[in-house]
Amino acid sequence: MNFNISVLCDTCQKQTNCRLGMSNRSHQPLRFRCASCGAPIDITMTPDFENVGIDIQVKGAQRIECDRFEKGVNFVDLHLDFPVSFGEYVMGLTPFMAAFQRIGDQEIQIHSMRVNYLNEVFEREKEIKDIFTLYNKNKHKLFKKKSLGFLGSKMGCDSQLDRNRALYFVIERAFFPFSEPEKNVDTVDLFTRKLIEMEGVDKPALIRFVREVVENRFLKNTQTDCLEVYPRIIDIELMLRPALFLDFDKQYEGKLVPYRVSAHEFFDAKDLYKDIAEIISRALVLVAGMNNLEKRGSHDKFANTQGAPASLDKFADFPLGRKLDYIDNSWYSLNSDVMDNQLRNSVAHYKAEYDDVTQEITYYPKREGMKQERSESMFFLDFSRRILLAFRELHRFNHLTKCIFVYYYMRVLGEQGTPCDL
Repeated sequence: MNFNISVLCDTCQKQTNCRLGMSNRSHQPLRFRCASCGAPIDITMTPDFENVGIDIQVKGAQRIECDRFEKGVNFVDLHLDFPVSFGEYVMGLTPFMAAFQRIGDQEIQIHSMRVNYLNEVFEREKEIKDIFTLYNKNKHKLFKKKSLGFLGSKMGCDSQLDRNRALYFVIERAFFPFSEPEKNVDTVDLFTRKLIEMEGVDKPALIRFVREVVENRFLKNTQTDCLEVYPRIIDIELMLRPALFLDFDKQYEGKLVPYRVSAHEFFDAKDLYKDIAEIISRALVLVAGMNNLEKRGSHDKFANTQGAPASLDKFADFPLGRKLDYIDNSWYSLNSDVMDNQLRNSVAHYKAEYDDVTQEITYYPKREGMKQERSESMFFLDFSRRILLAFRELHRFNHLTKCIFVYYYMRVLGEQGTPCDL
């Protein structure tokens, strides 16, 4: 269902015609910038699905009567679940129909299933966030109650091994629309097989590595850093809905389509991209340690190359770009699209500009002193996509911390898990 409305900007009194596409979300906050003056205009739709009605509230502009959309008047398409294009109004070419034409029936159904599931995540936002807080604060009884209530399960949740398992069941259930469930299963299988293989070759060396990262709290700190990202992903789930669509839109691979996102803006999310990159950089210490074990029999022994760190502890202090140079022929394949160090540095050091009308980001990745001449650019949807891909990579690293903890609990401490009914 779609609604056509016209609004008059409070700042410049220019008219904008808006086609509003309905999602199944109970609260639908949309935003765009007036093309004439750049002032923000917010439109909130609250559907009454039972009575097929809708309440539309406008802020930053006033609704006006308009019989039909004339050419030459500012126009925006808005929809939470799909990217929307810049351009003129075309009758019938709604955001849904444009999306359908690009990816087809089967993929549109999968996309709709995922964003509809996000409606439940939105409704249970506090419950999910509370589970993360209780786990991090070691509130074991409340964590057990909340996590098993969310899962609808009666599985054991009294040992640390069981709590670890319950937490990751919650994560997989709550965040599956953002992640790639089949790839996650393959990744966990890879981590588990790798630990078993390394145990078969040199169990004492593997245990020395695991003991070190557990006892110096590096593993726990890395896990905690990963876990702090998940609630922040819920905070920007509206922004990521159109980015999820690009899983299916193969025509977009060249990034030549100036798509718009109808919720959130660049400055709402730029710090999250930087933070995820930093956490991934830290988690690479675990990959490097296991790589050293597999190739040279000690987690501290790097390949004998110029500038190589003397130990894993020294490696942890290396910046992201240098870390990648010293993990030789790694057993773990890192998604190259995620680790855009130039974009990360530009965002982190305020070397990025944002046109809030066109949603184009211009950033300056080179060291140019006071000058800023050599720029790169992308649209906000591209940046949203980078955050989604970076989150998926962090999610896989979080599973690595889980698998190493499981190995520690079972092989070092001798814990045994209780049966699971999930």
